[in-house]
Amino acid sequence: MSPITYFAISGISIIPILASLLFPKNKEFFQKNLVRGFGLGVYLMVVVLLLREAIEQTGFATGGFLFIIGLTISLLIGVAFKEFHHHHNDEEKAHSHNKSSIWRVLISDFFHNIVDGIAIIASFAVNTGVGITSFLGILGHQTIQQAGQQVLLVENKINPSKAILISFIVSLSIFLSFVFKDNKFIEVIFISLSAGIVAWKVAVDMMHAKWNKKMIVGFMIGAILLALILVLVPHEN
Repeated sequence: MSPITYFAISGISIIPILASLLFPKNKEFFQKNLVRGFGLGVYLMVVVLLLREAIEQTGFATGGFLFIIGLTISLLIGVAFKEFHHHHNDEEKAHSHNKSSIWRVLISDFFHNIVDGIAIIASFAVNTGVGITSFLGILGHQTIQQAGQQVLLVENKINPSKAILISFIVSLSIFLSFVFKDNKFIEVIFISLSAGIVAWKVAVDMMHAKWNKKMIVGFMIGAILLALILVLVPHEN
């Protein structure tokens, strides 16, 4: 495996985190309707793209079944944090919901990073040109996704600086792609589970969001921006 492949994998892990350092560190920024809508738009598009890729690789039945398993895992995460149990007050209920939302995002991102790493390794195995194209496409969408993740983590009561540290630790899962790079079935499982896990979180947040013009604009910007990056600089898999 060429050294440039290792540099590319490392870049996907580090560069989006460095970009997130440019975000304001005050929580008020992340509570703005425009910013919150942006985060939801990014993650909804992530779900759509992951599910589409899973179905393209395995067919509707298998991809859909694995997606449902991901939804079930997401449901169990909520149950684990007593999201659906009786609570004494609204503050306790909100606290358990925050925890389950955080775990959903991080677990999904953990799997998704491995898939991105596998795509980069496979692309550089073809030739350097395909590898660089793959790197740029994944870097673009990971940077936008990291911005969305930062919004969702801070919105769920995580300190902005701590959110960056947590995201960096989770981003290191991309190096597990060296372990799974030759197992196509494992890759598809990770794609489908990621889509299902985060889909539940996004659906719940969209239902409970207090939509207004700014939030809708932010939502559209996030979804369209991520889609454009993936269309203009697609990553080969």
